[in-house]
Formats: sequence, structure tokens, C-alpha cells
Amino acid sequence: MQMSKREQNKKANREAILVAARDVFSQLGFGAATVRDIVRASGLAIGSFYNYFNDKDEAFAALVEAIVVPLARDLKAARAAAGTPQAFIGEPYRLVADFARTDSANAALIVKNQTLFRQTFYLTPIRTTVQTDLETDLGRWMEEGRLRRHDPVLMADAMLALGIDLVVQTALDPASAPGRVAFLVDLFMARLAPAARPSA
Repeated sequence: MQMSKREQNKKANREAILVAARDVFSQLGFGAATVRDIVRASGLAIGSFYNYFNDKDEAFAALVEAIVVPLARDLKAARAAAGTPQAFIGEPYRLVADFARTDSANAALIVKNQTLFRQTFYLTPIRTTVQTDLETDLGRWMEEGRLRRHDPVLMADAMLALGIDLVVQTALDPASAPGRVAFLVDLFMARLAPAARPSA
């Protein structure tokens, strides 16, 4: 079913506001940015902003959701496809590094607003889908004997914290990503790799 001209305009206006908001938040940071800054960058009337968002918090939340929802899905799929502990740890980190290299606009948003993204991903009393999916997968692999026993909640928080650092460092220095991913795999393998079974 084709969208009407009015629906197309509404969708285009909302997208223009979000693109402008991402640019403004990436340049000024969430704390310094104002709705007026976003409206000015969008080229739309101020009333257009309030047709879609009540305040800059809602606009920022929409940008975070646009990053988190597909990323959570892709990270879960990468772990599901993993056949080894190295792949379970490494493939999600490679995916995150690729995101930082290929989506420079969203990576810049994360770099400038690291504290808010850390709060979103792991510094909040409400567990996000990214956290709970990782905790569940860590727990399942542990119960199956494919990872050493550990606290999946604490491990998920540590992995997510270093995942955000990986986005930031890769955005600032893309060539460093492979070495950083390899380091993180070695770091977590030292704690999580199951003990080798004695040969018969």
C-alpha cells in the first residue's frame, strides 16, 4: 500500500529532524544541545519538531533506539552462530568494530555522548535487551560447559563496557580495530575458556 503525500511528508520531516538532531548531538553533545539548535539544523519550523517529539530527550531516545534495536538483533545472531568460545566473544566485537567503521554518523554520536550510551547499555537499573540477551547467552553457554563458570550479569556489564570503548576507539582510529578485537578476545578467553578435559 502506497503512502499518501501527507504521510510521505510527515515521514520525511521526522527523518530530517532526527538527522539534524544526530548532527547537533554529535557536535555539541546532548547536554549543550537545545531544541532550537536541532530545529535550525533541520531547516524546518519549530512547530514541526513538536509534532514528533516533546523535547530533546525524546529525539535522543529515538536515535538511540535506531542504533540499539538492529545492533541487539545482530549481536544475538552472531553469538547464536558461534561454534567456539573464541567466536562467541570475538564475532560480536568484530561486528561492533565494523559498525564504528561503516556508520561514522552514529559512531560520532556515541563518541560525543559516551556517558549517555553507557547509561543506556549498562549503567541503569532497568536491564536493556542487549544486556539481558547477552546474560542469557552467557548463562546458557556456561550451563552447557562451553564457558567456565562466572557471574553472567557482571560479565555482561564488563563486555558491554569494553564494547562501547571499542566503538569509541575504532571511530577515532579505525586501523586499531583488529588489534583491539584480538586483545578483547584474549582478555575474556583467559577468564571464560573452559578448562581442557584431561586426555584418556
